[in-house]
Amino acid sequence: MMLGALVLTVALSLQVLAAPTPIEVEQRADSSVTVINAATIASYAPYTNFAAATYCPGVADWSCKACKRVPGFIPYATGGNGNDVQYWYVGWWPSGSSVVVAHEGTDPTQFLSVLTDANAFFGTLSTSLFPGVTSAVQVHSGFRDAHAATAATILAAVKKVIAERSATKVTLVGHSLGGALAALDALYLKLNLASTIAIKAVTYGQPRVGNQEFADLFQQKITDYSRITNIEDEIPIVPGAFF
Repeated sequence: MMLGALVLTVALSLQVLAAPTPIEVEQRADSSVTVINAATIASYAPYTNFAAATYCPGVADWSCKACKRVPGFIPYATGGNGNDVQYWYVGWWPSGSSVVVAHEGTDPTQFLSVLTDANAFFGTLSTSLFPGVTSAVQVHSGFRDAHAATAATILAAVKKVIAERSATKVTLVGHSLGGALAALDALYLKLNLASTIAIKAVTYGQPRVGNQEFADLFQQKITDYSRITNIEDEIPIVPGAFF
């Protein structure tokens, strides 16, 4: 499912969506489909490799197979254990002129990461992490808690890269559960960094993250967002429509 699934997702059926919740299953048959040209697909290759690298050893020195497909990237911080805390990394991407934050997705061999996905109850966001967000905004509590476990550490690493590289852009990337964490990070960083810092998010096979109020807030705050899915993948339509 890991690197191969990411490559297959891009190669077989890209659907780049501008909203944080997916189109309902029953609407897909009636939706018009726009064919994406090869150049557009190719432009997502670096983000695919950033996401794939989260599953690989060798991220700290940027020596893994997926890492080598994005030469010149400079890791600043890494963390997680792949179980109760998903692997993540923060670094500087010179050719993209961006800080990059990437999160690992669900590893089915790691029981606690699967439980994080399964813990699909509503919950409010911490106002200490998401200042100004009201209790009407509800999210998947498993995703929320997983995000909270690394939020402060990632923010500190991002601020360090911004200071050292005079960066003006942060890109969030993730696959599956990692996509949900990337989406939460995008909103979190938007609310906690200077307004001059542009936020971009690219996710692959991302599940639903929150309710309609969350979706509305996310869409208002994060205007550069690509959610890439495979029509055969069921993960982007879970949790169910009640979300």
